Amino acid sequence: MKHYVNFALLFAFGILVASALLRFFQPFSLLTTRVHIIFGAFVLVLVGAHLASRLSYFPRMLRERKKRNHVLGQRLRLLLWPGLSCAYLLVACLLSWWPVPQILSVGYEVKNRSIIFRPETSSVARPLDRSTQIKRETPEEASILIEIDWGPEFDPIAEFPTPFSQTRPQIAVWAETSVGSLIETFFVSEESAFSESFEWVGNERRRVDILPVWRHQFTLVSGVEPDGDIDTYSGATPEHSFTIENYIHEDPDGFYLCVEVNAPNDPNAFYHADQLETAEGYTLAGIGQPSVYYSAYIDPSEPKRYYLMEYAGHGGSSSQQSGDLYYDSSNVTTARNLIDKVLIRIERPDYERSE
Repeated sequence: MKHYVNFALLFAFGILVASALLRFFQPFSLLTTRVHIIFGAFVLVLVGAHLASRLSYFPRMLRERKKRNHVLGQRLRLLLWPGLSCAYLLVACLLSWWPVPQILSVGYEVKNRSIIFRPETSSVARPLDRSTQIKRETPEEASILIEIDWGPEFDPIAEFPTPFSQTRPQIAVWAETSVGSLIETFFVSEESAFSESFEWVGNERRRVDILPVWRHQFTLVSGVEPDGDIDTYSGATPEHSFTIENYIHEDPDGFYLCVEVNAPNDPNAFYHADQLETAEGYTLAGIGQPSVYYSAYIDPSEPKRYYLMEYAGHGGSSSQQSGDLYYDSSNVTTARNLIDKVLIRIERPDYERSE
């Protein structure tokens, strides 16, 4: 048993360190996080077993030092320095003392803070068998529930890929003003949320290649153009509020809720990579048909609880990708069947009390 614990601890600790480095230097990944948590728990069990077999070590060391006529201060020093080291590091983490900021500054999260999307704490997404639910609550007990029912062309296997594939469809859900400015993003698929580029169907692709409409909107929040340039003009301004809480109750112009989705590797006769890059239907390998876009107009002045999103257009081919919405969908085929319907439920207590 002793030899098993020692060798298992060696291997598990190595995997734990590797996953920690990946989490620190690479974009967030559920797979890496899963490995880190499981092997962290395994190392905890192994360390517990290792210490349990050596419980006599600690009192024995203290007794030996006492027999050698060490004074009390010298014996306590055996515990003092390790305890102080751990205590200082704990306080440094809490108060951001040296060396915590210096170490974190070289990590992926800090270096790429402007391009990383994280939803509000009051937003939650729940994938179901053939649908996905996104809910956004507000402190005023109002809420928005968006339920996407997937169509026959949406591949659930692609949504939950094997550990070594990156072929899941990419989804973005957000709200924008009546004039088209981003209010708040509710949900973005994992790969597109944490990195400007990632491996998709065996190719390195940018998120603007996959979700061009949302990514150009996201420039307003991040201040970073899809090509990486700093956009000082459309960066976040004090006049713009990036939260739906200021719009759901009182905005007289209303707002739009939007969904954009793109499935991997779905070319057709018009949209494919085997043509000139300047051709209207040219798409990068692995992209296929462009993203499809659904939206619904929400009027806060109406005591209406349910809305259905309508198909409005697509994000354009790889030769277009200006961030504009393209309305001519005559060449979009199977991608129109990615979504069956999108149902929105708006809860506003102020209307319920007035009824």
